[in-house]
Amino acid sequence: MSTDRRWAGRAFVVVGLVSTLFAACARGNDTQTTSATNGTGGASPTTSSDGGSGGGSTSGTGGSVITGEVGSPCNGDADCSAGACTDVGGKKYCVIPCPPDCPKGTYCSIISGDSICIPDLGQECNKCNSIADCGMPTDRCFKAPLGDTFCARDCTTIGLCPNGFTCMDGDTYVGASGSGGGSMDGGVPDAGGDAGNDAGDAGTPKPSAPTKWCVPNSGFSCPCNEQRDGVSHDCHSKNAFGDCAGKETCDGKAGKWAGCTAATPKAEACNGKDDNCNAQVDEGDGDALCSSSGPPPTNSAWVCTTGTCALGACNAGWAAYPPGPLMSGCTCPVEVGEPNGSCATAKDAGMVSDAGGSVLMQGTLSADNDVDFWTFTTVDTNEMTTNSYHVSIDFTGPSPNTEFLIDVIRGAACSDVPTGPSTALVSYDWCVDGLGTAAGEQTCGEAENVTHCNDNSSPYFVRVYRKPGAVGTCTPYMITATAKGGDACDFTKTCP
Repeated sequence: MSTDRRWAGRAFVVVGLVSTLFAACARGNDTQTTSATNGTGGASPTTSSDGGSGGGSTSGTGGSVITGEVGSPCNGDADCSAGACTDVGGKKYCVIPCPPDCPKGTYCSIISGDSICIPDLGQECNKCNSIADCGMPTDRCFKAPLGDTFCARDCTTIGLCPNGFTCMDGDTYVGASGSGGGSMDGGVPDAGGDAGNDAGDAGTPKPSAPTKWCVPNSGFSCPCNEQRDGVSHDCHSKNAFGDCAGKETCDGKAGKWAGCTAATPKAEACNGKDDNCNAQVDEGDGDALCSSSGPPPTNSAWVCTTGTCALGACNAGWAAYPPGPLMSGCTCPVEVGEPNGSCATAKDAGMVSDAGGSVLMQGTLSADNDVDFWTFTTVDTNEMTTNSYHVSIDFTGPSPNTEFLIDVIRGAACSDVPTGPSTALVSYDWCVDGLGTAAGEQTCGEAENVTHCNDNSSPYFVRVYRKPGAVGTCTPYMITATAKGGDACDFTKTCP
């Protein structure tokens, strides 16, 4: 609508009628009234042109207006004792231009490019999903920072809002839904900020469409009351552990927000949940997350895996064998020199000769498939007339031995998977093949015994493993090897 001849023709009438209207209101006359509202009313008006709290503004907030006066319904200009009958959002009302301030029960809004006083239908803070849910074509459906939506009325021209509301540029408000101006991004300015409108100042062009609306101070949600009953918005539960978000709902009858669903932040635990509400699940040190499971496992630590506490990696030199309660940790010592599970990694136990002495091989099999390889060297000394060289390899621990076996390889050619008669043993003997019953000790010189006085020195490899079917333990094994006899030689058998 433009300032056409209708406004020009009524200009002198409008001025006089406005003066008469305010005088009549001041006298409190008993003229019959009709309601121009379809809402439940709003908050008290403000006096501040920047939207701050106060009282005394002539901008109305949903009250009734006198029949025929500004803000009342009409069918034609003849129905209006003040102003002109104008279409506002599909309905006709008696309106006058603004500024100055509008009479009680009306407020200044831009309709079809003109600033006029239109009826306050009490729509401020009504529930909405879009502009269609609000009362006037210049209303907006905004989303508050806490997520609830509300109707907001135009305040572009004069910048006045009810108490508790600020006149704010729609493009800078935190979020607007529906069509028209307004941006979903940007921060919420402080209450009482630049909410004024210079549209009425001399030399400043008037906006042709609304650009500012009344929103709750500091960007808060609208108050909870009967017109907001059932509306939900964000709520928070905060403590030293974090900040958890949820939803609470307006109980219109009680006039308060209730039923916040936000969880209470807690110390993060290993449970597959975000206990401290920081958008991460089960983050942090495993021992702290699993503190309810007990102290850190022996020689290890707790780890949290898919919400379950599990045993972490064992400290160097320890194994979790045999498997047991998690909190038992890693109690099986791993022998120095691991891994030694192949010929190439065999651990050297030293050297022995038929002059005496022994070598010791001891360790643990700290897994079901653990295998230990050892190597040592035997020396057959030249004793001139006799030969006491006799290699003996025996388990000397545990006693009794029901868990371990050995494979013995004589010579430099080692196999990771040996075969033959010197496998799956608990005791091994290699004798010089001579005559009589002595343990390889024969007189050299006779033709048939000459070969027995040769140098029989040789390297040995010993493979230690667990007997098939045996129950695994962390019991250490101990193997002793000598090159000067041990068990009596059985000359009825051929030495390997």
